[in-house]
Amino acid sequence: MRNNKWIKPLLLYGLLAACIAFFVVLYMRGSEQETEDTTPAAVLKTAFQGKPAQSPLASDYRQVAENDKLQLRLKEDTLAIQVVNKQSGYVWSSDMVKPDANETWLNFIQSGLSIDYFDKENNNAIRTDLLTEANKTIQIKQIDQGFQATIRFNDLLIGMDLIVKLDGGQLVVTIPQKSVLEGEQFKLGSVIVYPFLGATKAGDTSGYMFIPDGSGALIKLADNKGKFKTPYEAKIYGANKGIDIARITDNLNDGAKDPYNAQFPVFGLVHGEQRHALFGIVEDGKYNAKILSYASGVNTPYNWTTAQFIVRESYLQPTSRTMGGIVVFEKNRNAEDMQLRYSFLEGEGASYIGMAKAYRNYLISRGDMPREPIAAGGSAEIPIHLDVLGSETEGGLFANHLIPMTTVDQLSSMLDQLRAGGVSRTDVVYRGWNKGGYSGTNPAPVSFESQLGSANAFSKLSKQLADQGGKLYFYTDYTTAFDTSKRFSARDGAAVKIDKSLLSVPTYQEVYPTMYFMSADYAKQIAADNVSGYKKNGITSVAVDETPYELFSERVNDQVSSRSKTAASYASMLEQLKTQASDMAMYKPNDYMLRYADQLLDVPMHSSQYTYTSEAVPFEQIVLKGYKNYFAEPVNFFANPRKELLTMIETASYPTYYLTSEQAFRLAHTNSREVFASAFADWKNNIVKTYKQLNDALAPVQYATIETRTVLAAGVVQVTYSNGKAIIVNYNDSVYTGKEATVAPLGYQVIEVRT
Repeated sequence: MRNNKWIKPLLLYGLLAACIAFFVVLYMRGSEQETEDTTPAAVLKTAFQGKPAQSPLASDYRQVAENDKLQLRLKEDTLAIQVVNKQSGYVWSSDMVKPDANETWLNFIQSGLSIDYFDKENNNAIRTDLLTEANKTIQIKQIDQGFQATIRFNDLLIGMDLIVKLDGGQLVVTIPQKSVLEGEQFKLGSVIVYPFLGATKAGDTSGYMFIPDGSGALIKLADNKGKFKTPYEAKIYGANKGIDIARITDNLNDGAKDPYNAQFPVFGLVHGEQRHALFGIVEDGKYNAKILSYASGVNTPYNWTTAQFIVRESYLQPTSRTMGGIVVFEKNRNAEDMQLRYSFLEGEGASYIGMAKAYRNYLISRGDMPREPIAAGGSAEIPIHLDVLGSETEGGLFANHLIPMTTVDQLSSMLDQLRAGGVSRTDVVYRGWNKGGYSGTNPAPVSFESQLGSANAFSKLSKQLADQGGKLYFYTDYTTAFDTSKRFSARDGAAVKIDKSLLSVPTYQEVYPTMYFMSADYAKQIAADNVSGYKKNGITSVAVDETPYELFSERVNDQVSSRSKTAASYASMLEQLKTQASDMAMYKPNDYMLRYADQLLDVPMHSSQYTYTSEAVPFEQIVLKGYKNYFAEPVNFFANPRKELLTMIETASYPTYYLTSEQAFRLAHTNSREVFASAFADWKNNIVKTYKQLNDALAPVQYATIETRTVLAAGVVQVTYSNGKAIIVNYNDSVYTGKEATVAPLGYQVIEVRT
């Protein structure tokens, strides 16, 4: 019992030690949990917390990659690059030597990457770049054939990775979406990479910039002496009606013709034609991107062109029924990666023609164009296309009523008359063939309008065209809709804009004043129903309008569905349609629709004629010629038919007419009131004459591709084809006499190319 006095202290010390050990374990576990925290806030904190001191980034170029075609050099502190074409030794630089600009533009020019961002307290976009932001971190990592730069704008808590690498004779620049980081206060709006790659000062270098406006256009590299104030700034695939609807309705209201869309995600620069050229393709992120081209004198003395990736946009959020509102920006950013692919063209390929051929090869490699040209040895005559209006709806005092404009029998007679005149290979798109007529019924029923003819009559008409080497296409549209259609309810089927209103536009017509846009999912349901309807009625050829070129974002289940998702939905829909309608014509298809288009309609032959452009060029036609048949806009809508006929010959565009059997005045009180010169009786002789002229010019090159286009003199152009033929077009009012041929005023001449 003598030792009992030591037991209590010993137990006390043991208990104290156990408590200390317990709290140490808790602390260590807490520390481990803290280091393993993967919440967005923790990841952001880790990404932007002070990093170990890094050695100063090099301000001189060093080589970071090389293959048998190109060398890639990097200036680390600004991420500027140089690309050396080993074939010629020509150097493409993203920076300028001693730039002539104010500090803001100087920083933009020298930075490899610039961003626009939104501040929660200021919804207007703010631009900054790698030089403007003093508190930034750039970490360079060498990768196979290039480098990866991890960029942190520390004050903004915005970051991303920039990956630049060689791919054979091309340069690929990528910003993976998963690498983008954002804090709460500042949100990324857009990204521009290497805007001055290939830029030139004033007229120091001969050449031009290429823009995808209409058929294509050039901006000459010149000292413009400040006469141009605005750049070319075009959203790829046109305006997003799910966001920027105000400008669209303004254009509809003022009656002015809209500028052409940029239907191809491309741009280019030529330094001396047939010497050196750069061609850019927006590969990823194209559905939410712009093409920018600044002529000398617009803010700086430099000519430069690039793409701008739109990550999120600002828009007007209505706050009252009177359309008052506040400007806000999208909550979530677009989820697509951003990627540019540059090709460096030399010699004969260094031109917009070389760019078109390079783009055609690119589309072929992706499956968007056929691998082989159309096989020669088919029909000796070129095709002609007729858009024929079957029936329309006229407004009435108590009810609307149908006006038959071209019955099946009348159309059959029109075809017989044309065949008798020597026009045999005819394709027809029949509009307003559905029950209820052309306007107001979309999404229209798959049911023949009985006032036009019986189902048997439609079948005979289709066979008549097939026997003559043509096709009967049934018009359809899976994008627009009217609330008068029995297959559509605006509440259930209309797309919802980002501001939560229904996506609709005024038509400014008296019968059906409002047109809606169907949600992509609803359109897929309509198309799926149509497949069985087409099968039941023996329809295997359709012509799709609006859907090939309209693209919008929308709200689905209160979440924004991007334009890329709409494009994917349309692609899935057309895949299903193709199971029954194996022949498909499309109006003005964007690039991602080309794989589904057997024939292309309303293909532009001109640009929008912006003041800063020097010339419209047939870029789109060079891409397509020999691989897909394409048709111009209707001849009977041309203001100057003779010169437009010559343009059709120059661009190898086949003719189109918009026709009715009845006189057009009967459409005065319909939604087709703009059609004012369509009566077949008035146009029959013109159709026969025009067709014979175009057939004489284009039949010899029907199955050939365009190889070169040369301006021989002011207003005189020679287009040379792969089969050894060439066509000289003289737009002048005087005779052209050259070593190639003598060409009459406002005339053309088909010649053999001298070897």
